[in-house]
Amino acid sequence: MSDVLVVGISGGSAAGKTTFTTALVKALDPLPVVTLNQDRYFRDWEDVPEDQREAARTSNHPRAVLWETLTAHVNALKQGEGITVPIPGTRAMKRGETPTNIQSGPLIVVEGHLIFNHEPLRALMDVKVFLDVDTHERVLRRMLRDTTKGNMNLEQAVAWYRRDVMPNYPVHTEPTRKFADLIVPFEGEVDRAIEVVANGIRGMVTKAG
Repeated sequence: MSDVLVVGISGGSAAGKTTFTTALVKALDPLPVVTLNQDRYFRDWEDVPEDQREAARTSNHPRAVLWETLTAHVNALKQGEGITVPIPGTRAMKRGETPTNIQSGPLIVVEGHLIFNHEPLRALMDVKVFLDVDTHERVLRRMLRDTTKGNMNLEQAVAWYRRDVMPNYPVHTEPTRKFADLIVPFEGEVDRAIEVVANGIRGMVTKAG
């Protein structure tokens, strides 16, 4: 069996997954942590006819992710092998991101709002954490993020939320909380929760090693 521990961190759009992951990695220092973001495996939709592409495009339905490659990458890291990202067919590659070689380590953290939805990927995870945030708070965070850090105005952000997030979250993300080993309310002060999760993971890594 592999001695590499895989932790999955999921939750709804704007639940704070990246923020939580960053804080967790800091709390685990000096333990080496490899992080994989599901978003880097989003399809670029170039395989869809141009006249159908906009209607097919989504970021909140499982069809948005290249699951076979993401699962293969996590499995490779779990076996102690290295991977190269981004891969052809992803938005990351289309944006021109420079390919990067990632080496395995004792701890792999996979982050994304759909990762518990895909059973083969879920089966590779030793610990699954779901961030629970009030829907209204997530909407506010999403609107602020899309209009300040993204390239949308408020009208565009609202339209996308209505079209893609609202119909998909209750079907493809929220129900996956049942697969979590730990559900963490992620509003306000969460230092204690991060400390508890970090201590538990550190202990599991030590035991595995």
